[in-house]
Amino acid sequence: MSCALITFGAAWSGVNPAVSSIWAKDPKLLTAVQKGLDYWFSNDYAPADCMGDGGNASKGCPCDTPGLWNTNWYDQAILIPQLCSTACLLVKDANLTDTQRAGCERIPHRAYALRDGTYGTGGRMTGANMVLVMQNSVTLALFTDNRTILADSMSRAMSVMTFVDTAGVDGIHRDGSFLQHNGLLYNGNYGKDLLNAFIQLEGEAIGTSFAADDDTREAMSTYVRGDEWMIYTDSQTRSEHWDFNAIGRFVSFPTVDLQASADINFNVSKLANAVADFEGSYAVNDTIRRLLSNGTEKLTGNRGFWASDYMVHRRPDFILTNKMISTRSSNSESVNGANPYAYHMGQGTLYSYVKGTEYKDIMAAWDWNLVPGTTTLLNQPTLQASQVKYDGLREFVGVVSDGQFGAAVEDYLDPLDQNLSCRKAWFFVDEGVIVVTTDIEKNATAGNAPVITVLDNRAAESKSTRAFVKSGPVTQLGEQHIATDTLYYGNSGYLAYDTPFRLTLSLGRRSGNWSEISTSTQGVTSVDIFSAYTTIKGDSFAYAFFPSISSRKLNKELEKPTWNPITEKGISGMYGKNRASLAFWPGGAKSIELDLKALGWSNKAGTLAFTSDQPAAYLLGAQCKDNKSMRLTVTLADPTQKLTVASYSLKISGRRHQVREVGKESEGLERRGDGGIGFVVELPSGGLAGSSVSREFLLELE
Repeated sequence: MSCALITFGAAWSGVNPAVSSIWAKDPKLLTAVQKGLDYWFSNDYAPADCMGDGGNASKGCPCDTPGLWNTNWYDQAILIPQLCSTACLLVKDANLTDTQRAGCERIPHRAYALRDGTYGTGGRMTGANMVLVMQNSVTLALFTDNRTILADSMSRAMSVMTFVDTAGVDGIHRDGSFLQHNGLLYNGNYGKDLLNAFIQLEGEAIGTSFAADDDTREAMSTYVRGDEWMIYTDSQTRSEHWDFNAIGRFVSFPTVDLQASADINFNVSKLANAVADFEGSYAVNDTIRRLLSNGTEKLTGNRGFWASDYMVHRRPDFILTNKMISTRSSNSESVNGANPYAYHMGQGTLYSYVKGTEYKDIMAAWDWNLVPGTTTLLNQPTLQASQVKYDGLREFVGVVSDGQFGAAVEDYLDPLDQNLSCRKAWFFVDEGVIVVTTDIEKNATAGNAPVITVLDNRAAESKSTRAFVKSGPVTQLGEQHIATDTLYYGNSGYLAYDTPFRLTLSLGRRSGNWSEISTSTQGVTSVDIFSAYTTIKGDSFAYAFFPSISSRKLNKELEKPTWNPITEKGISGMYGKNRASLAFWPGGAKSIELDLKALGWSNKAGTLAFTSDQPAAYLLGAQCKDNKSMRLTVTLADPTQKLTVASYSLKISGRRHQVREVGKESEGLERRGDGGIGFVVELPSGGLAGSSVSREFLLELE
């Protein structure tokens, strides 16, 4: 009914250009709206406790309390005030009765009045929820011509749309992450709600004294750019969607339900209008242009989101997204009957998007024990709604990125029962990602459950698409157990280094019930699903995942790998093709030697000794390289986000060489007596703690 009132009110007001003007000021439409308002207001609840404690017998709003209210605080605090205030504003100029005007004011004002207090079980409003309350309050102010409420509501809304610099706190962070519900990455739902409120408020306020100030412009432009990294395109429908890592519990809804899994759910053209005067460092024109292209204009590169322990790696033919947990972040949640089996989500998740249909509408039927990318104990723990949301237990978790390449590192301890621990690193390269897991330990209390890494769990390709291993095609449906060095399915390739995969493959029809995992009414569904995981017997394992690769190229990688994984004690990494990525773990070794020829920096023998004086993550890259000279960039980050200074050194042996500085980019360079060089680097702090810092120098080999 409420949506009908808004539709009728918009037609009566004449403000909707999509509706014929013949309906403007139509008395029958107005009568219908007023009848709806009368029903609404005559059935309004009275006790204040119904706002956020409805149904609580110990409060003032037990279950038999008359009126329209819901046990979920959101309806009374945000949803109904939004619908009511909008409908009322559209017919503001009509001859409303005193009772109708009083109701139009009462319902949204109740939520506004609590702006500095609590909303029962909803607690204090933060992040997107506070913005939504203020958005409704702006509508109330316009209806009542109350400039005081208007100024206060706009100020409060815009103040939420600024940076939050405390780890794990709800709101926009300086990396473009939006967190809600105490540390959950939620750009695609609550962040999207905040963005829609911004689009409306700034779209109306642009050019006025109520428009966004520079603090809000900086935060919102950063947020919008961050959003773009988290959006992929369905190649079949050309519609844009949020990465499943960025929508929290809403992974448990089918697209037909029009929740966060269905669409990006904001109007890019209206966003463009709202930021039309964002210039200089605040300009987001490139982002808007690419979003309007629906994926035809590609965003490529690598971006680390240090505030949410999240990395996105984009190439023209694929997107990889990686989500971890630390003492500063959480994995997922089960709220309002949604997402009861999501314990493994966000604990090293690795999604891949090539066609953009890989995970579409499969969550009701897939095996929730096999979340893509995770390393876990098979079928442990028993999945249940009471055991979903957890913070990580270790602090050495983070990302390092130079804008084109990146690495994500996770010192992992199972947050529920501590039965499994490992140190896992993802090293992102042009072809995909090299995954190195070391220091795998399983407690005796875990019983016989094997340690597994999930390669993927996705919608199957066409019925004729087969999986291939090193020995040939996998011809049978159902579950198969195979030892092999390679796996190829749906243009994605997997390569095991040193130790072969011990695969469990499954390809076939699975059924599930959307209503079991959410409030969806779609019920039972059946879908073809392909899943693959490898059982790990030792304490380390390394493999490569190459999305969008040919089987021929995968076989070439098997014969002559481009990348060399590193699994030394306390150091994980990979090197080759002029690059190296290194993770120095807490308590581990501080130095490693790399062969210059294998690294691609020389055609003659020699070694590079790299030493890190503290645990950290590094990227080493050579650019503008010729036979003797190259520009080297070292990028580092502190995953703990606690260090103020970091130092490292490099020493070339077996080759005569010279090191030249390149101005400010070489800041902190020290020449050592042993012929090596070192850097002492001041690390970012505050909201930038955990972000990446680069230094450059010229290396000339003789």
